[in-house]
Amino acid sequence: RAQGGRPWSVSAPGQGSRSAGRMVAFGEHIKRNKLAKWQEHYPDYEALKVMLTEMVKTGQHRGQAGTSLSIAGTSLRIKASGPDEAAFEAEIDKQLDKVCKHYVATGTMYSNRVRAIDAFYEEQVAKGELSQEDDQRIRRQLEEVTTEMCHLDAFVNLSYCALMKILKKHDKICETQLRGVYSVKMNQSAIYQVKFPVTILGLSNIYAKLNGRAPDTEAQFDPNQAGGTSFVRKTTKYWVHSRDITSVKCAILRHLPVYKFTLNEVDSDRVTSIYFDNDNLDLYRGRLHKTPGAIALRLRWYGDDPKDGSDVFVERKVHNEAWYGEESRKERFSLPENRIQDFLDGRMSPAQVRALLAENKKNSKEVLDAGYSLAEEVLGHLRHKKLKPMLRTQYMRTAFQKKGDARVRSSLDTELCMAMEPVGPGEWRYQGDLRTDQICHFPHAVLEVKLQLAGEQATPEWVNELVESGMLVEVNKFGKFVHGLAVLEPEKTKEKPYWFHEVDIDPPPAEMKPTDNARAGIELNRDQPTVPTTAPRPVYRQAEPSYLEKLGRLFLRWSVPRQAQKIIHGKLVIEPKVYFANERTFLVWSSLCVQLGSIAIGILAISFHRPNILHVGILLGVLTTIFFLYALTLFHRRAHGLRTRSPDGPYDDRFGPTMVAAILLVALVCNAVISINQSLASSGLPAS
Repeated sequence: RAQGGRPWSVSAPGQGSRSAGRMVAFGEHIKRNKLAKWQEHYPDYEALKVMLTEMVKTGQHRGQAGTSLSIAGTSLRIKASGPDEAAFEAEIDKQLDKVCKHYVATGTMYSNRVRAIDAFYEEQVAKGELSQEDDQRIRRQLEEVTTEMCHLDAFVNLSYCALMKILKKHDKICETQLRGVYSVKMNQSAIYQVKFPVTILGLSNIYAKLNGRAPDTEAQFDPNQAGGTSFVRKTTKYWVHSRDITSVKCAILRHLPVYKFTLNEVDSDRVTSIYFDNDNLDLYRGRLHKTPGAIALRLRWYGDDPKDGSDVFVERKVHNEAWYGEESRKERFSLPENRIQDFLDGRMSPAQVRALLAENKKNSKEVLDAGYSLAEEVLGHLRHKKLKPMLRTQYMRTAFQKKGDARVRSSLDTELCMAMEPVGPGEWRYQGDLRTDQICHFPHAVLEVKLQLAGEQATPEWVNELVESGMLVEVNKFGKFVHGLAVLEPEKTKEKPYWFHEVDIDPPPAEMKPTDNARAGIELNRDQPTVPTTAPRPVYRQAEPSYLEKLGRLFLRWSVPRQAQKIIHGKLVIEPKVYFANERTFLVWSSLCVQLGSIAIGILAISFHRPNILHVGILLGVLTTIFFLYALTLFHRRAHGLRTRSPDGPYDDRFGPTMVAAILLVALVCNAVISINQSLASSGLPAS
């Protein structure tokens, strides 16, 4: 959901155009993506368009309200024929109600079906009669329910887009503005208020049972998920569009069960963190520039707000570049909620922290020593850097992990929001009211894929398939702390992260396409709709190439990679120095052209006295011009690729230097031959 409470797919490229052609294109998009089995439950987009057209023809699109009214009159007036604003609003209400009823009824049906599958499984296990045939039948039913959940998610998104699109069209041609009113109405409707996370959790639990990994939803903290002290891992972060969240969850839970670390009946757990920094935002700048050794310091808890001595984790993240030979790491220890303020104020020593950790008999000596060392260093950071609570982040995390196996883990953070933490003296967390300018709602879900692979272990194939599905946008080194401060402290954070201006850019809506259901073990009829998936698509709007770039493709056609080589799971991360490297390369080419051009002009100048070298000067001048045009074209093509973070490399140039070297070699050979011939001719010997 966007900050205003709306899914931001409505403002996608191609949906917000003022032209009638785009309107027709959106209508065709709806027709192509409707599921035949639910045809009658979608909003009647075409009928609403016809109603708008009739309102314009009869003049009913103009406002009719006066500046005053009387209670002594009647309502009997001559009215124009055709639908008016009241009729249009009633039809919108009718269509919205139709969508909501189908959504709730269908979602409830799938939830009941999941419970029935689980009951059948438990009954067969209790009897000891779970045969291979039963196992396969349960798996087919799970795949069908998973498919239907993805269908339902696509139904809701397409229906919402249709209603918001027609409302936007209405507001453009009518004096009465309805889009804002219905945004509020939809926020209160079933498509926003009714969710089915219990169904997702149920699917995960049954998959886990079938795969021999019985789910454990007790609040037992895994060392690498919610507790522990320190670990090293490789984490890749992605943005996930709101319309793809269900599809991503369903894709992961087939391979990894939902890992619960709080007691509730949904598939996600609330995670809250309070980040520390000082008035100069030194920690922000360190994390922004990825300075080796840059730290992030935070307090974190899981589930409801801590009370009555519940655990709060003191965490430190340290950034290191892998090519330095060091890995980034996260270290932490837990303290009771009522001792956090004592620790931050320095009234609790590292030795006391160690003693508290020692009360847990499961903690080894290494854990206790690491906790003592970390507590000592954290206190040093707080004292020397004058750190204080600065930012709070809160989100719902769906974690996927095999219990006791941290090699491949994943987490999907939804409903992410950041807020300022204006604590007073003696407070470590703020519990008062906040203004809207102190809160930032992030419009994307954030997926983290965490790998701890030993030796030559390869990344699992299903992870590669998910990354290349087109539903993920890789955002290298994305940080909630950095983004939150960049948004909420605009005056102090003059330097912004590279993704800052791309947050609100929306990918185009996904198309429905067939999927390889045979691989998933599903036997579907030909007329049965397939799972809505996304075709490989560019994620950000691409600027139109300039005329020079179009001209350059005539020279560089052979070096442009084919579509099959395109990287579809992310964008390049461009450092500012790369732009200057492109300029320096162009200047080197320009310097070469100036030198060759000067030689050509010199040869042409003396050709009046030696006409036999005129053709040499002309040829060299033409080559100089070609070199310069080639360099200019290459410069613009690279600049365009860098601006759009296009992965359509390569950005190296094998053709240009080879061409220059070959031409210069030919020129030197020709010059040597001419010089030898002239020397032989002057001496009276026959030329070679």
